[in-house]
Amino acid sequence: MKRSAFVVLLVLFPTFLAAEPEQRYIVALKRGVPAAHAGRMLRDIEVSTQTRDVSEFSRLDAFAASLTRVEVDRLEQSPNVRFVEPVVERHLLGSLPAAGDATRNLNGQTVPFGIDLVRARDVWPVVRGNTINVAVIDTGVDYTHPDIAPAWAGGYNAMTKTNDPRDDNGHGTHVSGTIAAADNGIGVVGVAPNVRLWGIKALDAKGSGTNENVIGGLNWVIGQKRSLGGNWVVNLSLGSAESSIIEREAFAKGVDEGLLIVAASGNESMPQVPAAVGYPAAYPGVIAVGAVTEQSLIGTFSNQGPELALVAPGVDVLSTVRMGTANFAALQTDTGSVPAAALNGSKRGSINGEWVFCGVGKPEQFPASVKGRIAVVRRGEGITFAVKAQRAKAAGATAVVIVNHDTSPLAFTLIDPADPDSAAFDWPVVVAVRMADGDALIAKGSGTVLVTNQADDYSTFNGTSMASPHAAGVAALAWSAAPNASRDQVRQALFLTATDLGTAGKDVVFGHGLVHALNAAKMLAPAAFSSPSTPADVPNGRRMLRRGGK
Repeated sequence: MKRSAFVVLLVLFPTFLAAEPEQRYIVALKRGVPAAHAGRMLRDIEVSTQTRDVSEFSRLDAFAASLTRVEVDRLEQSPNVRFVEPVVERHLLGSLPAAGDATRNLNGQTVPFGIDLVRARDVWPVVRGNTINVAVIDTGVDYTHPDIAPAWAGGYNAMTKTNDPRDDNGHGTHVSGTIAAADNGIGVVGVAPNVRLWGIKALDAKGSGTNENVIGGLNWVIGQKRSLGGNWVVNLSLGSAESSIIEREAFAKGVDEGLLIVAASGNESMPQVPAAVGYPAAYPGVIAVGAVTEQSLIGTFSNQGPELALVAPGVDVLSTVRMGTANFAALQTDTGSVPAAALNGSKRGSINGEWVFCGVGKPEQFPASVKGRIAVVRRGEGITFAVKAQRAKAAGATAVVIVNHDTSPLAFTLIDPADPDSAAFDWPVVVAVRMADGDALIAKGSGTVLVTNQADDYSTFNGTSMASPHAAGVAALAWSAAPNASRDQVRQALFLTATDLGTAGKDVVFGHGLVHALNAAKMLAPAAFSSPSTPADVPNGRRMLRRGGK
């Protein structure tokens, strides 16, 4: 009896272990132990039959795998392993603002305000980023976009381990456009339109991923640099507050390999309550970038701290998105176009015609004269946007313009989650405008307007995600003026020539200041912009920088 019981216990023990839950971990190997040994090491310690889903980081002496706690304990005892660390979350650091952009030229090319704020256009007569490689580790890139395709060099999908980093979110395409959108007479133009653009997909369609994906993307970039040579800038408009030992080491390896790495500082700050710089931006050797407005004021969301190196435009930044996924909404009056935002659920199209003021949308406020015309309705009185639009349509209105009643964002919707019929309703074209613009229109008493809500390939985003690519583009632009300069010389030029903002000198809010393409390029290649004896204009007056400074 005792012998039989003992045999049963031995049979049941592995089954018990096999039921233990798994997590994703990254295993850091000792120097000289190749990541290709991952399979052999896992076979040596394996106590379950679950799929490991191993990702080898051949240039970083590490691998990722799905492991049980028992397997982690055994790996940590291996003479070939330095440490084992669970993966941590990473997410995008930019978002679509409420209002659309009404100033883009639909029949030509628009130069976003950030291009001139960082003085990129002043460098273009000399160089435009030629020969510089810029790798964007993000949600991928829509490389079919006509403003992206001319710069496209290729890429990698760190999530599927394939060479197709097609963007299924839009964030990475927006970031890429700020860096490299073509100067082709349409859409927008980037800071350095002639760079070679590489896209690495490390975040999913919802903008989420892990440091495993980021490390996998960085591992791929290091391999490309080793294979192709040349100067490389890496942009990461992603992160979170949680650090990682293996990720820190991976970025240190990237720095050792000569990569110039730029990352967004994070978006967790609130007015008067600054948040610390996130990761990977806060790692040593990474250039952490915060966001400023068109008026060079710090973005209220922009993370701050001693690791912050630079600031760049990050509020209402117009750039590329996945083809056909954005809306262009505007209200064209006889005095020009004003910003508008299409309500969620609105029909797409352009409606031109006379408008009629219909108060706040009470039933008696829709006159017979609104039939065949555009209804202008104020927000308020507890009447939902959907009811206002439905009443306008029932009265025969061809489109609806909602006038805001305060300065709040125009993030409005016609869709009621509790009413499944609202999503299927045949809504007219409905847009919202700011209170000041609506008041000015109503004061005229009558007139003709053009209400537009159409599919678009461009949109405005907010976030340090949008600031980081401005800095990365400036780095590429300045480096192309002096392609023989070292990575550290380019870093130093960016820091020394930034326009000082806030407290004199480097500070925790603006870092060294607003990145300045012309002055950085002049410092690196003075002869290309003026006589060799003419020094670059350094607006912050700083000439010295500690080695390794942020």
